[in-house]
Amino acid sequence: MSTASKTVLTVAIATLLGYVASFFVPVPAGWNDSSFGFHWTLSSSVLYTLLHVGAAILFLSGIGAYKAALRSAYMKIAVGIVLVGGGLAQVVFLNIFGLIQTPWVQYGGVTLPFVVAGLAIYFGTRSMAAVIGVHSFLRNVGFVVPLLVVCVIVVSLLPHKSSALPELVFDISNAISAWDVVLYSVSLALVLRIRSHSGAHYANAIKWLAIGLVGSVVITLCVLVGTLLSGEAPAGYLLDSIVIIGGLLYLKAGYSFARTKEL
Repeated sequence: MSTASKTVLTVAIATLLGYVASFFVPVPAGWNDSSFGFHWTLSSSVLYTLLHVGAAILFLSGIGAYKAALRSAYMKIAVGIVLVGGGLAQVVFLNIFGLIQTPWVQYGGVTLPFVVAGLAIYFGTRSMAAVIGVHSFLRNVGFVVPLLVVCVIVVSLLPHKSSALPELVFDISNAISAWDVVLYSVSLALVLRIRSHSGAHYANAIKWLAIGLVGSVVITLCVLVGTLLSGEAPAGYLLDSIVIIGGLLYLKAGYSFARTKEL
């Protein structure tokens, strides 16, 4: 069995054990829904967090075979993927354990993983594009930053359903979603350009990274649109399922990158 296969098997076993263990966590006294609702929510967050962490481990497992510049690109992407999973999971844990009123949430700390995740993935794909020799205006920070600012302002001005949150907090939440939609979309466009310039050796890995980024764009766009239409961040079985699928896509991408050093 190859090293990549052993790594993905270890990740799969650890993820499954974490998922099963979450069903044995006692339901908090303040939980207002059913026991099934609690354990579904908790187990889903554990599942997609471990999938994202596993994907990052796979991305990093083979970087020793690459030059320093490409290693740096992979590390940035891996950090971004971990932060995506961790950022989503923390929101769930804060809700189910009644920690929404903590300073971390009230002062905006809860949004930091999402902000940094978008930046890490963008700069990772930007570095990869530079190493491969892709010339694109999307590599130009002077273009991407104004694009981000414009999109964030436009989203903040869009009409929306009234929210229980203060208007400023609600607008910041939507701005973060818009921030990530833009950065994931730009990263996806760069990866598609990279795929057209890279050789057959990397074709499968780049393809799955692109598919993973499509998942991130779809998830963040759903969150943004759902929040504007309902006045609160969407949640439920459908969104949990989509995020789990997103984690699986990144896991497949990480496995494909880990395999490139063995092919």
